[in-house]
Amino acid sequence: MEKGRNWLIITHACNLDGRAASQHIDDRLPYLKKEGITPLILSGPTGPPLTETFHVQTYSPAPSGLRFELGYKLRTEAEGRPLFRLFGTVLRFLALPFYLVEKIFLDVESQWSWFLSAGVRGYFLCKKYDPEIIYSTGGPFSAHIAAAMIAAKCGKTWIAELQDPLVHGDWQRSGRALRIHARVERLICKRADAVVFVTDGARRGASERTGLGNRGWAIHPGAVPVSVSPGEYHQGSSCRFAHYGSLAGSRNVDVFLAALERLFRERPDLSGSVRLDLYGSCDRHSLSRIEAFPFPDVVTVHGRLSRSESLSAMRKSDVLLLVQNTSDFSTETIPSKTYEYLQSGRPILGLVYRNPELAGMLKGLGHTVAEAADVGSVRGAVSEIHLRWEAGRLETRAGSPYTIASAVERLVAVAESRGPA
Repeated sequence: MEKGRNWLIITHACNLDGRAASQHIDDRLPYLKKEGITPLILSGPTGPPLTETFHVQTYSPAPSGLRFELGYKLRTEAEGRPLFRLFGTVLRFLALPFYLVEKIFLDVESQWSWFLSAGVRGYFLCKKYDPEIIYSTGGPFSAHIAAAMIAAKCGKTWIAELQDPLVHGDWQRSGRALRIHARVERLICKRADAVVFVTDGARRGASERTGLGNRGWAIHPGAVPVSVSPGEYHQGSSCRFAHYGSLAGSRNVDVFLAALERLFRERPDLSGSVRLDLYGSCDRHSLSRIEAFPFPDVVTVHGRLSRSESLSAMRKSDVLLLVQNTSDFSTETIPSKTYEYLQSGRPILGLVYRNPELAGMLKGLGHTVAEAADVGSVRGAVSEIHLRWEAGRLETRAGSPYTIASAVERLVAVAESRGPA
């Protein structure tokens, strides 16, 4: 590979189906290439290597990261390879005591140590290919620490993209972990030439904590536009609400099910014409709540679909259900699934938690918003949507302006404004 308009992209997750942090960068690669940029990917080993893009993988040196990465390898690549499975399982077992000791003293994400190996590998890649931009994105903060080290050593422009806030109001880990995250956030906001956030709320929050100033940018990630055929959706005998993605913690269907129960007590006839389809994983709490729901025929748990299967199924659903966590974290974040929903052409019911940015986005495109923690608000929204369904007015929506192409165009513009003259 010759030196040219290269970007060294540092991301722990890459080419990993079903993981939002990976899909975020995977989807951008074709669009970066259209902009004349050659991506040089440096990632962790959790997904198979890319075949059409320069891609180097490196493992974490600490026990927690090694066990995490080997776990992914065993789940995704050990099928039909018994020796590989045996070797990986033995390594994970041998690392277990060191992992337990590590967690006693360092209560942070498992991939924290990846910056050490990524920093060394990235330095030599930088020297060999002379990229014009170092672009770190995540996900795990280790990618940004590695980028900071490489950019400082090689004198390169560094664009850092935070897919989630590093610091937020409802912190549930240890105080030590909070101090580490806050220190990493200050490092990024002080040293990066530009810091990109995926919501304006996250940009404002980080700016208030760090004094980031005019080096902070908000770019909504978007999704790939989908050509929706007019005959692809057919209204059935029930109004089906469909949720795609995992349910865990405070992102659950408790309030939605309570709203359905209240609605069915008021109007028993509706229990025969409203259905909830869940596609994706459910934690133990969610499964228990579903089992206890007094209308057992209403909810169906389908399990996980591949991404392509999910995108196809979305376009055939009556209503797409979007659920935010009922926590302070949600006030500065927008679920990545939102953008795929918006491209599907189907109506969305968003259970939004204290997030005017997300609420405004959905309402502005003609979708329905209810307060995620308010049973009455959700009950009213479901009733209104059911009335529209009865009248045959759950029409296909126009396309969304939030596309990956527009996000990449803005990202490249930010890089050019901050890059060398």
